[in-house]
Amino acid sequence: MFTASPPAQSLRLTWRLAILIVALQIAMSAGLYFVNARTEDIPGRQVSQVLAAQLPTNSYVELPDAAFSFTDIPREECCTPSGTVYRTTLTAQDAAQRYPAILIVSAHDNALAYVDGALIGGVGRADGPPPAMGRRPQLLRIPSELARPGARLDILVQRAVGFGHLRPFHIGGYDQLYPSFLMLRLLRADLPFANAVVGAFVAFFCFCAAPLFGARALLFSLGALATAWVGQHVGLLLTTAPWGANANNGVYLVSFMATLLCAVWFFIEWTSVFAQPRSPRHPLLALALDPWGWRARRWLAYSVGALIAATALFTSWRLSFDPMVGTQDINRVTGLFGIVAMAFCAVRIIIFYARAGFRHPIEASAFVFVIVAAIADIIMVQFFGTYGVFLGAAVAFFPLALLVSLAARARGIFEAATATADKLNGLVALREREIRATLAEIQRRERSEMLVEERSRIMRDMHDGIGGQLIGLILQARSGKLSDHALVGGLEQSLDDLRMVVDSLEQGEGSLTGALGAFRARIEPRCEAADAALVWAIEDVGDTPDIGPDKTLQIYRILQEACTNALKHGAPKRLSVSLQRISPSLVEIALADDGKGFDAAMVSSGRGIANMRTRAQRLGAALDVTSSPNGSRVALTLNA
Repeated sequence: MFTASPPAQSLRLTWRLAILIVALQIAMSAGLYFVNARTEDIPGRQVSQVLAAQLPTNSYVELPDAAFSFTDIPREECCTPSGTVYRTTLTAQDAAQRYPAILIVSAHDNALAYVDGALIGGVGRADGPPPAMGRRPQLLRIPSELARPGARLDILVQRAVGFGHLRPFHIGGYDQLYPSFLMLRLLRADLPFANAVVGAFVAFFCFCAAPLFGARALLFSLGALATAWVGQHVGLLLTTAPWGANANNGVYLVSFMATLLCAVWFFIEWTSVFAQPRSPRHPLLALALDPWGWRARRWLAYSVGALIAATALFTSWRLSFDPMVGTQDINRVTGLFGIVAMAFCAVRIIIFYARAGFRHPIEASAFVFVIVAAIADIIMVQFFGTYGVFLGAAVAFFPLALLVSLAARARGIFEAATATADKLNGLVALREREIRATLAEIQRRERSEMLVEERSRIMRDMHDGIGGQLIGLILQARSGKLSDHALVGGLEQSLDDLRMVVDSLEQGEGSLTGALGAFRARIEPRCEAADAALVWAIEDVGDTPDIGPDKTLQIYRILQEACTNALKHGAPKRLSVSLQRISPSLVEIALADDGKGFDAAMVSSGRGIANMRTRAQRLGAALDVTSSPNGSRVALTLNA
């Protein structure tokens, strides 16, 4: 895929935005880490040493004191399949609080609180199947009638799984504990819910936009990553899933593994789609660091889907016979795989951006920050038994950084396309000027050739027509056989021929109707002199651009010959000239008279009719001559 190199000014602005986003991420992460640290410094009395007893069922029952044993919380062992009761007593200082309350920081299946056997609140069930893992904080107020020194306080956890059995809880005034409760709710509930909403939006956008863009696999991988992230939070946030606690654990575990696999898929796609070509190297290094071809990326997508399906089948099988131990084992293995997968992504991303000279610092910093935050959270959960807080901050800024980065890439591509378009426009303008100059030269040459051809035609017409007539008069005059009447007639005929040549030049090209109008002025006096009425029936046949001066002159001469023959031999009283369009491509010009007609033998032997046929052949037209005792008709049909 084409990647434009941003200009220096744009690159500086991008670096400033990258630094700003990273600073905001660090500030938010530091704030969340501070809030998480403050959860260990909550006002009131922290209870971490208690008596513990195993309930025969998940229901809360009164147990003898001998059933309890001293223990510390959180308990590290795994796992207790039924309910566990953690007991302590209220001190005089606890009972003296204005509004005594209990702050339960977190429990795997949440917890129910009892004072002297009376239920005062909590999240979960008093009996029956346990709820799903929620780990939400609870702030429970102790009724004043139960708040007395020495009162038994029992916390019932329906199951004990992993480090989330029950965290140390706190007893103190409600008002004192409330700020800590808000901070805990922000970390354990509000921020994960916000991350799930962000993930759902990203998934919806990617799956809707993928069919519209070229890099479909990239958007599909990001959409799959966001979907797996949402599934992970569904498993964490639901307290009473309709599909049951074990199935909800499976949703979390499968989504956790899917998130890691899709993250590897996404980063391979990203570093392959936007990669610059490079020389090949060792296959193992190329597999880890270099861009993948589209075939390899397609097989990667299929492999990720197959691995997620296999994870779902294995998780379902493992949780079917030992759900709590299986949850811990799968979670531990997934966490170790997550560290390896994120380390692979970190190395690949750093090499990718280092190779490109860090021209896209926003996306580089966002990706590296997300990967480092994921590694840090996995280590905190897997090795230190506490909750991770860094990935939440990174994910909150990840879509913003991604959108800004894609906008910067789009801007770079747009600027490069604009520069290319400007260059092409310049080349087009240059070529256009060259074409115009060439066209002007061609037109000049064509005009020159047309002038030469027109001069030749005029000279030919003058030579064949007027020249021949004048030479004939000269020869007759030299031989002494030229009478005055013949001289005048010959000069008039030569003058008419000259006028027809001039008329044909004046009409130019385009209107046959106008050309015949000029011809009318030439023959009308002759018809009047012969006492023949001239009837003019001319239709508007439109423009006839193919009828040029040469053809116009030939038409004039055919009509003149036809008119002369009619007046000389037919003695008509009426002479008509018509023009009509007989088809979309043909017009007919006809001259008819009501004279006495002529003999067919004269048609075959006379020179006038032969000359008309010769001229019609030059025009590429058809000439039809008919005669009868009631008159004659000469029709010329030609393309126009």
